[in-house]
Amino acid sequence: MKKTVMVLSLAVVATVFTSCYKSERDALLKANDSLISVIDAKDTEMDSLYATLNQIEENLAAINASYNSVQQLRQNNQEGQANVKSQIKGHLTSIESLMAANKQKIANLQAQLAKKGKENSQLAETVKLYEQRIAEQETRISELLTELENSKAMIQKLNQDVSELTAANQEKEQYINLQTAEANRAYYVVGTYKDLRDAGIVNKEGGFIGIGRRQGTLNDMALERFTEIDRTKVTTITVNMRKAKVVSKHPENSYELVMDENDNRTVAYLRILNPAKFWEQTRYLVVSTK
Repeated sequence: MKKTVMVLSLAVVATVFTSCYKSERDALLKANDSLISVIDAKDTEMDSLYATLNQIEENLAAINASYNSVQQLRQNNQEGQANVKSQIKGHLTSIESLMAANKQKIANLQAQLAKKGKENSQLAETVKLYEQRIAEQETRISELLTELENSKAMIQKLNQDVSELTAANQEKEQYINLQTAEANRAYYVVGTYKDLRDAGIVNKEGGFIGIGRRQGTLNDMALERFTEIDRTKVTTITVNMRKAKVVSKHPENSYELVMDENDNRTVAYLRILNPAKFWEQTRYLVVSTK
C-alpha cells in the first residue's frame, strides 16, 4: 500500500514539473519571437534610414554634376546662344528639383530622430553633416543664379547695344542709299516744241551775245511732265520723232542721236555715251521736235 502511494506521488510531481517547464518554455519562445520582431523592425528601419542617406548622397552628386556642367557652358562664353540657354535652364531645373527632394528627405529624417531622442547619436551626427553640405550647395547655387542673372543682364545690354547699333547702321545705310538715289536721280522729257512751251518747259530766248534765237529750258519746269530715271542705269532714251534735238545742256560728244533704220528722218533713240559727262551740267534732259 505504501509503495503504491509513493508511485502515485512521483507521478503527480512529474506531471506538475512537466507542465511548469512547458509553460516556461512557451513564454521564452514567445519572448524570443517578440525580440526577433523588434530586431527585424529595427533592421528594416535602419535600412530605410541609410537608404534615404544614400539617396541624399546621390542627389548631392547629381547637383554637383549639373553645377559643373553649367559652369563649363559659361566658361565657353556661349550663354547667349539659344541651345546653350536651353541646356543651362535644364540643368537649373534639375538642380532645383534635387535640392527640394534633399530638403524633404532631411526633414523626414529629423522627424524620425526627434521621436528617438538620443537613441542614435551617430545617425543624428550624420544627418547634421548632410544638412551642412546641403546648405553649402544652396550657397553655391545661389551665387551661380546671381552670376547668371548678371550675365543675362549683360547679354541683354549687349544685345540692346548691338540692336541699336544695327538700327543706327541701317538708318545710316538707308540715308546713304537715299542720298545716292537722289544724287543719281535724273529726268527726261520728249515732245514737240509747242507742247514743251505750253507746259512751261521751254521758251524762246536770245542766243550768245544777243545774236540769233535758240530754245532753252526754263528755271521752273513742270516736273510732272518728266520721267524720272537712275542716270547710272539708263543709257538710252526712246524718242521715235522727226527732227529731234537736245534742248538741255549736255556736251555733244557725250551722246548721240540714233536714227531709225527704216526712216532716216526719224530719231529712234538717244544713246548716252558718257553718263558722267552727259549729266555733269544738268540732271534734266529735254528733247524737242518740230
